[in-house]
Amino acid sequence: MYSNEAKKFGRTIEIREDWEEVKVEIMRAIVAKKFSQNSILAKRLVETGEKLLIEGNYWHDVFWGVDLKTGEGENHLGKILMELRERYKNEGLPKEEKTYCIKMYGPINDITITDEDITQLEIECIVNATNKTLLSGSGVDGAIYREAGPELLSECKTLQGCNTGEAKITRGYQLKANYIIHTVSPVYGKDDNFLLECCYKNCLELAKEKKIHSIAFPAISTGKCCFPKEKAMEIAIRTVTEWKNKNSDYKISVVFSCIDKRIYQYACEWLEKVKEKSF
Repeated sequence: MYSNEAKKFGRTIEIREDWEEVKVEIMRAIVAKKFSQNSILAKRLVETGEKLLIEGNYWHDVFWGVDLKTGEGENHLGKILMELRERYKNEGLPKEEKTYCIKMYGPINDITITDEDITQLEIECIVNATNKTLLSGSGVDGAIYREAGPELLSECKTLQGCNTGEAKITRGYQLKANYIIHTVSPVYGKDDNFLLECCYKNCLELAKEKKIHSIAFPAISTGKCCFPKEKAMEIAIRTVTEWKNKNSDYKISVVFSCIDKRIYQYACEWLEKVKEKSF
């Protein structure tokens, strides 16, 4: 689930009686587990060298981090990260643990659904659902910038932004993908469905123009932009299917990266309708 959903879910959980005594040790175990499941994160933690690591925030959390307005805070999370970094320096990086088998559905009409991280796909081009500045954000957008490296931000600064529903292309840099097509996500309740359709169409048109024959999409607008997940995936599958049918002379394989379990399920259900020709 996305972070906002996780926070809402967390508020419904009853706190254990001894939480104050055990919370640091539990966080230490959670952080170590997270880094053992992602060798790239672990390597980057070590690459920070001797730098002070701080969990900075603006919501006055002075236990896990530091209030960036006042400078106050115990920074327990930063300390845990630095402890883990020191362990990796002394003992070496952890052997990556595989937490689950990658799921895949399709291809149907050369469209495939997977729950694999879009930044790790071996494909010609991935799509980045971003904001109008094209200067990085959070979630998948931020992950793509981190994996691609600082050269991506440098190139995006030359593009002078992008309008909602439109698309612009850059190199992939350190990603496995050769290219990144950036499209600006519409916001539910502010923008209409047509602009979400435009995101997919414009990305595919740009891919065709650049002679790209494989492309991966995230579930555009289902994060911070708050599009209902099922509706967003209906629009995504339908729009891509219609575009492929109208451009049947152009061979392009399409992958949807859906790490959210519900979005993955909705995408599979709508792709099944393509096979049944029921929309």
